[in-house]
Amino acid sequence: MSDTAPKSNFMTRWRREPLLPEAGAGGAPLTAVIAVMSFLAVLAMAAVLIIHQSAGRWTAELQSEITVQIKGADQAEIAASASAAMRVLNDTPGVEEAILKSDDETAALLEPWLGKGNVRAFLNIPALIDVKVTPALRTDLDSLRQRLTAVAPGAALDDHAAWHNRLAMAAQSGQALAVLVFLLVMGAACAVSTFAARAGLAANHEIVSVLHLVGATDKFIASEVQRRFFILGFRGAIAGLAAAFAALAGAAYLLERGVGADSFLPQFTLGGWHALWLLTVPLATCLVTAFTARLTVLNTLHRQY
Repeated sequence: MSDTAPKSNFMTRWRREPLLPEAGAGGAPLTAVIAVMSFLAVLAMAAVLIIHQSAGRWTAELQSEITVQIKGADQAEIAASASAAMRVLNDTPGVEEAILKSDDETAALLEPWLGKGNVRAFLNIPALIDVKVTPALRTDLDSLRQRLTAVAPGAALDDHAAWHNRLAMAAQSGQALAVLVFLLVMGAACAVSTFAARAGLAANHEIVSVLHLVGATDKFIASEVQRRFFILGFRGAIAGLAAAFAALAGAAYLLERGVGADSFLPQFTLGGWHALWLLTVPLATCLVTAFTARLTVLNTLHRQY
């Protein structure tokens, strides 16, 4: 006699109706809540990655560059001092590149604060030299500073240390805040899963009693609830992930079109390994939701039965 009973596999377990029907049409309210939480969690993780990427790029540039500013009583004195400073820089071991900015370039840097056309009219434009140095030279800039002031009394060397420290602290604070938001969202997912699991057990109290009468264990019931919550969590997490990707793509487009590539704001250039990090957020949301529901059911059944 052949066995005609259908074989149980992963797909049949995924598609079959839940043993404990949840309140609402197919768990739509819970799915929507998880979708919102997944959306916020993905954005928080994206913020961590963007801040890390941008801060790393900015600090690397600050660590490899110094700026020499030369002031004087008139433009002729400034030009002479700038030429002398360029000769010192070009003869210094460890200086990879020294670029003297033109007066127009320097004036353009000051115009946002002083107004267009006011720089040349009221000020002697200082000379600015962008210098790329090796790490060995950067650790000992005192001798270079002394040689510059010897040939150009109005020269001032800025190693951007203050900017570097402030930027590093700001980046660390921003990353810590984003991580805190991510953890709070995961905590909220745990709370929602706990309340939903308790409500499901209360709404299906008779079904749970029947399952116990036919020999079902608490672990079996908890596994069924866990499976259902994982499915609902997966649906919501994928929806939240898609919405977050759409929001990030829209923000990147608006930033590029409205602000431009020369802005101080970070650019949205997530890809590759960054995208993989973002893909772990829905998985984490599903696991947190399902595991919390399982623990809640086991704890509730242990106290009630």
